[in-house]
Amino acid sequence: MPPKAKLKARRLIRSQSYRMVASADSIILPSQITVDFVPKLIHFFKAQKTLSMQQASQLLEQGRALLETLPNVLELKVNDGQRLTVLGDTHGQFFDLLHVFEVNGPPSADNPYLVNGDFVDRGSFGSEIVFTLLAYKLACPASVHLLRGNHECEICTLNYGFKNEVHHKYNATVYANFMHTFNALPLAAVINRKVFVVHGGLWKRKGILIDEINTINRFCQPGDEGGEALMAQMLWSDPIELNGLHPSLRPYGASFGPDYTHAFLAANGLEFIVRSHEMQDDGYSLTHGNQLATLFSAPGYCGDINKGAFLILSGRTCLRHFIKFASSPHPAAPDYFDLAMFL
Repeated sequence: MPPKAKLKARRLIRSQSYRMVASADSIILPSQITVDFVPKLIHFFKAQKTLSMQQASQLLEQGRALLETLPNVLELKVNDGQRLTVLGDTHGQFFDLLHVFEVNGPPSADNPYLVNGDFVDRGSFGSEIVFTLLAYKLACPASVHLLRGNHECEICTLNYGFKNEVHHKYNATVYANFMHTFNALPLAAVINRKVFVVHGGLWKRKGILIDEINTINRFCQPGDEGGEALMAQMLWSDPIELNGLHPSLRPYGASFGPDYTHAFLAANGLEFIVRSHEMQDDGYSLTHGNQLATLFSAPGYCGDINKGAFLILSGRTCLRHFIKFASSPHPAAPDYFDLAMFL
């Protein structure tokens, strides 16, 4: 792998031949985002237009102010006759996210969504995903729930393309505002006291309770939260089928076995874990005695042939229904992340 400075320079050279539509053809960003405004914003982004620098920072600051009021662990309820849609990694694949909204309906009071992190990097439209999700969150805060992934941090966005994307479409100030907003994202969700949703997985220490997760200082970069770096662990860990705890090849966390999953669920009175963080050929997989699902919502990831999937949880029992989908066409865009340089 080349030095980061060289890597950054080469990526920027590759993107110089591409230009977004001038911001003079702009959109009026209301002081209070409404549900009726979000489709207009999506249409604006589909035409590959960018917000002004002031608008971008305004939307990020409004989103951050709302996210900062939330606990580390969201407590969500799904009653009989209701449903909640869970999405995994979207990784800058804006047009695949729009496809989900087309086939499953956009977020609304009757159609809430929980999006499990990794909105950015590798794909070319991470900023459009974040702006769209924040707009929906501001318009209907009880119907859109956003969790942090490991890619919502400085080190990943530096190495995997999002920083280049934001510097190309916007500027360094907007990028800094993205990082501040990412620091405010909640870390997990519990649905009906049955389902635990987290981006990566479990911790190196058994016996972690929901109340302890709520004591983590999440308003920083993963790994800077102090103590055992519990936030970093839950964003980076992965399940394996071998019992016990095993070393991880990732910067943080561990590879945890079915016994760790069973122990965590039993200690917290839960039944099932939904996590993301890893590409799945069919969009999702069930492991650990069918008590853990890995959900991935970026089909055709980095040129692969994988499917994407989303999960619908229905009623008080959280009946599970996985829906797979293929990648959607998208307009030409620069590769802010150069996969070949990491092989």
